[in-house]
Amino acid sequence: MSNSHALALWSQCWSFGSVGPGIRRWVSIVDADAAVMQRGDRSIPAGRQAFDEGRERIELAPERVLFVARDAADLALAAAVKVHGIVQHVVTFTWRGRRARLLIDSGNFVPTMLELIADDPFGIWGLVKQSTWYSLWTLLPGGVRYPLQVDREWNGVTRSSTTIAKIAVNPAIDAGGFAIPADTKRAFASSPAVSGIPALTLDVSNVRDVAPGIVQYAGSWNVGVVRQSDGLVIVEAPIGSHYSAQVIDAAAKAYPGVPVKAVVTTSDAWPHLGGVREYVARGIPIYALDLNQPILTRLLKADYSAHPDALAKTPKTGKFVWVGGKTTLGSGDTRIELYPIRGENGERMMAAYFPALKLLYTSDEIMRDRSGAFFMPEFLLEVRDLVRRERLDVDRVFGVHIGVIPWTEIERAIATASAPAAGGGSSSPPAR
Repeated sequence: MSNSHALALWSQCWSFGSVGPGIRRWVSIVDADAAVMQRGDRSIPAGRQAFDEGRERIELAPERVLFVARDAADLALAAAVKVHGIVQHVVTFTWRGRRARLLIDSGNFVPTMLELIADDPFGIWGLVKQSTWYSLWTLLPGGVRYPLQVDREWNGVTRSSTTIAKIAVNPAIDAGGFAIPADTKRAFASSPAVSGIPALTLDVSNVRDVAPGIVQYAGSWNVGVVRQSDGLVIVEAPIGSHYSAQVIDAAAKAYPGVPVKAVVTTSDAWPHLGGVREYVARGIPIYALDLNQPILTRLLKADYSAHPDALAKTPKTGKFVWVGGKTTLGSGDTRIELYPIRGENGERMMAAYFPALKLLYTSDEIMRDRSGAFFMPEFLLEVRDLVRRERLDVDRVFGVHIGVIPWTEIERAIATASAPAAGGGSSSPPAR
């Protein structure tokens, strides 16, 4: 491994991006002090998560990880294990406060896997295990050995798989391509230590009326509050425990003395369920799709020992209502009917229908792109399929990424997307 520094893997600075013919995209550059996003001559500070990930890629790269382990004050030999029938030597050490475990092939003494135990950067899953597997080790000029296949897992789930098609040793590198402007470095240094998803807070002023008895707190992921005769129903539990606590507090101020009777989480995506633990801690029932029971169970079992939330401090068993078909919640004008969407995109989503208001909440299925057009017309079609299948009478829709819009707008968008292309002729099958 001593020759590995000769590889053209710019070990002092790490960048990624994609630039094709005529295309100038954002590129991330990370050095020892900062992380920035660059496109052409424009440069802006990147988030702390990008910095941490870039630093990990630099310092724990295959050509460096053995040196980092060797120099760790707490380097220790652990019991050997077998992977795919091959005995692996195991060493443990600490890297920047994270517990590391490195497996080394007993046959050829190259690293097989690096495991890191660290806080989830999104602030949802507590302590998580990240595993990086090295394979397809190749001998390069100068006696350098390097893995051409790197597979990354996150809590046992595949995160990425990278194959290096071409690698060069000691080519000329223009260091200027990795330069970070001094003013951007200063801006990064002055950015908050906690940023991104964990730093999001509820803006109680950004509340909008949806219908009588229903409001929506707008944000990165919208949260609905439904007033029923016997309490409040919260629609979605995004971001994390700290955010859900703010939503519950805001609801208590807006509706003094009215308890939160239930929360509805409509998808398996973490922006919909990241804050469920706070509701469990307070004994509030959770309505969730039947297919999402495994992921919600894992969320409740997440290791929050490093930074305990309310559930970690006072463990409780969640009160879940698993929705596998039409499920009614409450009564009166704000009665909710929950329906599994069962589409390809929405296979793990459900919709919330307010029959008295002819109003439909569509989870993640309806959203707009930056141009203002609807994202993925196929998703709209899944909503229409649900409406037709369940014979729902819908005048308006809203969702986790969108305010209230007329249903006619959705129908019009579907018709436009499915119309024959200009000059394409009839969509009817040819006569035989």
